[in-house]
Amino acid sequence: MTPLDPLALSGPLWVVAPHPDDEALGCGALLAALAEAGREVWALLLTDGGFSHPASKAYPRPRLSAVRLAEWREGLSVLGVPPARTVALGLPDGALGEHLTAAARAQVRQAFAQARPGTVLLPWERDPHPDHRAAWHLLRGVLPSDTLALEYAVWLPERGADADWPRPDEVEELTFAVGDWRDAKARAIASHRTQLGLIADDPDGFVLAPEMVARALAGPERYFRRFDGGAS
Repeated sequence: MTPLDPLALSGPLWVVAPHPDDEALGCGALLAALAEAGREVWALLLTDGGFSHPASKAYPRPRLSAVRLAEWREGLSVLGVPPARTVALGLPDGALGEHLTAAARAQVRQAFAQARPGTVLLPWERDPHPDHRAAWHLLRGVLPSDTLALEYAVWLPERGADADWPRPDEVEELTFAVGDWRDAKARAIASHRTQLGLIADDPDGFVLAPEMVARALAGPERYFRRFDGGAS
């Protein structure tokens, strides 16, 4: 494993999140460090985030999607990414794999056209969540050939089977210590109140496990750089 030097990353840097909170859990410390260093950071949200509590009457999907979008931007602001540098596509949470279309890829290209990426943080190809895997495939072929692609995992430590993990001949693993940016990362995660027990009328709805949050805050953050050039 190689320590990641944030100042060595070409900018502008984009972080691509399948759902609101993925960027905070997977990349929060790195984003905070980049912003602190004055680097230009952008964020792209792929889905509407509205499927986490499908049985809630207090938070029907349109309301939940709107609240989660606000939480996403709040958390990113904590990490130093202003709302003006955020783009949300609003694709269906829980069904991203059904939207790997030319139209969706055109939306991604249009977002990146606002600031041509030097580096993109995107989900690991085999992160064990269907939307995360779909996000990787959506980005495949969209990134400029000279863009550095670093893949981050959110669910791999908790849910990954052996075959989900990168092979030694497949990637170089880079690590970034949470360290001085732990507080910012913790506050960014805490912004996602709907995922931390706020919604009480859907007992089967999603709640981030305290153990997962603790692991994310302990770090280090892990990034995978492919020997073959990544998802581009």
